[in-house]
Order: sequence, then structure tokens, then C-alpha cells
Amino acid sequence: MEKGSTHAASTRTYHILLLTAAALLLAAVAAEPSLELFRGLWRIVTYEAGLITDPVVTGGLGAALLNMGLVLLCGVGLARSQKLPFTGASLACLLMLAGFAMLGKNILNIQPILLGTWLYSRFTQERFAKYVYLSLYGTCLAPMVSYVLYYIDGPLAWAAMVAVGLVIGFFLPPIAAYTSRIHQGYNLYNVGFSAGFVGMAVASVLRGFGVSFETQGSWSSDAHWPLMLLCLLFFAALLIGGIVQGGRWPGYKRLCHHSGRAVADFVVLEGLPVTMVNMGACGLIGLAYYLALGVPFSGPMVCCLFSLCGFAAFGKHPKNILPVMAGAVLTAFLMHTSLRQQGVLLAAIFCTGLAPIAGQYGPVWGFIAGCLHMAVVLNTSFLHGGMNLYNNGFAAGLVCVIMIPVINALQPDTDG
Repeated sequence: MEKGSTHAASTRTYHILLLTAAALLLAAVAAEPSLELFRGLWRIVTYEAGLITDPVVTGGLGAALLNMGLVLLCGVGLARSQKLPFTGASLACLLMLAGFAMLGKNILNIQPILLGTWLYSRFTQERFAKYVYLSLYGTCLAPMVSYVLYYIDGPLAWAAMVAVGLVIGFFLPPIAAYTSRIHQGYNLYNVGFSAGFVGMAVASVLRGFGVSFETQGSWSSDAHWPLMLLCLLFFAALLIGGIVQGGRWPGYKRLCHHSGRAVADFVVLEGLPVTMVNMGACGLIGLAYYLALGVPFSGPMVCCLFSLCGFAAFGKHPKNILPVMAGAVLTAFLMHTSLRQQGVLLAAIFCTGLAPIAGQYGPVWGFIAGCLHMAVVLNTSFLHGGMNLYNNGFAAGLVCVIMIPVINALQPDTDG
């Protein structure tokens, strides 16, 4: 893209994110137009947040949407303050950040981790702008911050909470840089992979001192229509908006020929209008899957769909996500695991972090990746005590470690 068009796309992307945050805040007030909105938010930020915790149950629908909007505004403001351009990478990171505000992140527990990464940038004498998105992804370990605050009694709780977040944020950047070389860009959720190892190490040490990681867990079922309509309107607006701005079939067809292997920033490669069409289409695919199962919508399901939609600007498209989803769903069915089970509902969408395998090597390998992912992800949460919200990213990284060497050994000429 030319410099002028790049700047215009960045400005429009920034405005889309601001409008999304504003819509969430307005929806929060509409859902709970009273002081209970803020009391609910306080319950969310002071409650445990491990897998699987639905803030709709903890604080109510209005407070959950308020938290979602505030978390998104925090991420957008941080990126803006560092003068970063808003591209597909921004949409992927920030919409995933907003989504996970419905599955464990909150406006309080992400702050110490962000501060820890800022301290790392000071230590290495580099601009914090280099680490902004990594720090926002790193908030996937925010449940560890909330765990300390929730379970430690006395005045030291807040100090311990900050200390844990600082340590996580400080050490994640070098670990993430290393793990990206392991999976070679085939796992779109790289920080989830690195955070899995950090979480596993911390959880193992704490278990050695007698700490037990047992979150109470929650999953809402009485906010189906508001949450479903939220997703439907958001994805439809992106799809229609992209078409109105000039997103047409030839451009979309070209987008779907990208493998999705990182780094695949669709806003930079194909422009914002076509990217918006893809985001809307992928979001609607995930929404249709959930509606077909007839499962009441919950906060964690909104998290999955917003993450899917975000990464449709940075690697995912129908051609590379559908084979992976098909493999994951079939495996759950063959394992006699209910497709409506909470972990399976999440994995059926989050498995698309492995979409680049289907894009690079073809739908058969993508299907196999989905099969393996479903089998692995249902057994990895224990390793980090449910403290890594990107458990599927951790599992996807393990799948890459197994699959990529095998694929390259069997058909080395396809790698590129």
C-alpha cells in the first residue's frame, strides 16, 4: 500500500476500534442503567479469573460489557500513545483483548503485566512501542494476578498482585521471541504458547509449596439474546461496511489465497475494505456454528467469536479455518465428547490459530491439525492451573512442534 492510503487505512481502523469500544460502553449502560453497573464491575475486577470464568455471572451483563469496553479502550489508548499505525495486527490484538475481557481479563488485572513489559523495554533500552502488542497479548496470564489478589489475605495482597504481574510482563518478551522460532509462524497465538510455559513453571513451583489451583468457574446461560445480537450486529456491520467501502470479490478471492502464516497482515496486503469483509464473514461462520448447536450464548463464546473476527485481519479466512474446525469437531465427536461441553465449544473456534497449516500445506493437513489440537487442548489446562487464558494457543504450539517437522519430512518441497 502507498503511504497515503496506508495512513488513511490506519485512521479508519482506529475509528472502527473506537466506535466498537463506544458501542460496548453504551450497551453496558443500556443493560444496567444504575449504580449496580459499577458494583458489578468491582466484583469482576476483584474476583478470580482462571479458566473458565464468565464475567456475566460475576458482575452481570452490564458490568461485563463495561469491562469489555474499558479493556478495549485501554489497549487502543496504549497503541495510540506509542504512535503505532493501526493495521491488521492491531485489529487482531485489540479485538482479542476485548474478547478475553469476557473470559478472565479485566481493567485491573492487566495493568501490572503491561507495566512489567514497559520495565523490560526500559531495561533493554528499547522503545516500548516495540512491545505494546506483545504486552497486550501477555495479559493472557492476568488470572495469576487475580488469583493472588483473591486468595491472599491481608494488606500484602495488592503488593503481591503487582509483583506477580511485573514478573510476568518482564519475562514474557524474550520467551515469546524464542517460541516464535519453534513453530515458525504456523501458530497465530504465539504468546499463548510462550505464556503456557511461563504459567506451567509458576504453577509447578507454587504447587510445590502446597498451592492448589482450583477456580470455581462459571458459565452464563441467561444472556443469550443480548450477546448473540451483539455479535451478529458487529459482524454484519463489518461485512456490510467493507462492501460499501469497496471490498469486492476479486480482492477477497486474492486474500483467501494467502496461507495466513505469520506475518500476514491483510490490511497492509489487501486493504481495509476487503479485510473488513473477511472479518465479518469469519465472525458469521463462528456464530453460525454456535447457533447450529443451539447453545445459549455466554461470555466465553463471545470471546471466541471476537478473537476469530480479529485474526481474520491477520491470517485467518474461510479457506484456512474450515478444515481445522472440521478436524477439531470430528475428533470431539469420535472421542464421545459433547460438542456442547464448555472446553469443546472454545476449542472448536480457537483451533483456528492453526489455520496457517491448512493455508500452507492444504486442507488435509489442516484437518489433521484440527484433530490433534482437540485431543491435546483438553489435557493442557492442568499444566498451568488454568491460569493461561490462551490455553488453545499453548496447545496449538505443541501441535506445531509435532506436525511441522513431520510434514516437512514427508513433503519438504511445499514449505516456503
